[in-house]
Amino acid sequence: MNFFYEAFPDTIEIHGEDVAIITDFREYIRLLDMLKCNELNAYQKRAILGDYFLDEITVDDDAIDALTEFVVMDLDSKGKDSDEDDLDENNSEQSGSKKNLFSYEIDYPFILSGFLRDYGIDLGTVEYLHWWKFRMLFDGLSEDTEIKQRIMYRGIDLSDIKDKDERKRIAKIQRRIQLPAEALSDYDIGDAFA
Repeated sequence: MNFFYEAFPDTIEIHGEDVAIITDFREYIRLLDMLKCNELNAYQKRAILGDYFLDEITVDDDAIDALTEFVVMDLDSKGKDSDEDDLDENNSEQSGSKKNLFSYEIDYPFILSGFLRDYGIDLGTVEYLHWWKFRMLFDGLSEDTEIKQRIMYRGIDLSDIKDKDERKRIAKIQRRIQLPAEALSDYDIGDAFA
């Protein structure tokens, strides 16, 4: 897809038919939080997923797979060349280690300030922002924004740092900004119902 002349998707294909879905970024942050909720079982989570479809459908494995592709912006199934870079650098960093590098809940102030500074967008008051556009803007935040700095420091493997003083300095930063362990990373939506 080329978003210079194609609109962001507002439907997903399930069983050969286009099904309208909710697309606002807040709803997908809410979805990711819901999937991490240990108080809900898989049946309850599947029932809540039904709210994301604007058309009446049966929430089966195909529907979940299609919604998963939408959430993770899987463009391979939408005509993206497989050798293109991933749109989300955090996804590729997390794929091996499953380590969360950011949290929408905990890092909200830093995400909000990054969007205000770089784009003049107040995420607290913006009426609508498509999930994919939000993710693209998030990925494109300046490297010197607080959220990007936190992601960078959280992603550093201390065993790769040879200098003892530098390793100690980064370890201190990592302890200060570490995230609590989560049962599910934002990119494990597909595994939540396996």
